[in-house]
Amino acid sequence: MQRAFSLFFILLLLHAVWGCSDDPLSADEQLRTTIREAESYIQARDLSATLEFVHADYRDNNGFDLRQLRAMLAGYFLRHKSIHLLTTIDNIEVDENGQAQVLIYAGLAGSPQDRETSLSQWRGDLLRLDLTFLQQDDEWLLSEADWRRATPQDFMH
Repeated sequence: MQRAFSLFFILLLLHAVWGCSDDPLSADEQLRTTIREAESYIQARDLSATLEFVHADYRDNNGFDLRQLRAMLAGYFLRHKSIHLLTTIDNIEVDENGQAQVLIYAGLAGSPQDRETSLSQWRGDLLRLDLTFLQQDDEWLLSEADWRRATPQDFMH
């Protein structure tokens, strides 16, 4: 479970791709883009790309730092040939100091799952991720993570 979480949030935690648009993305949109991109790298089991979304001073509620997270993810990617994520961003709060709190509910499985699948039939881990991102230049980087197992009821509020 610890590895599933770390993998997921790291996946979530990631590198923003800012387009060349006349209308700059809001902080909320930038964070959503970052999370989607990180999720795709996690599912692709791309360790280097996944870790680009993580701040050098990363810490989580298990005491992991960036080095420990890297080792855990490398092991997880080696053991799991298929990674599938379903995520719901429940809340994003951005402050004026370039810090954001993001609450995500996620399903992590070894095989494809439909969003319509009953959560009671979910074949994988359900996670609640309380993430802190820091804005560094034009990127949002994951700096802290607090996670726990979620219940199907967590997804219903």
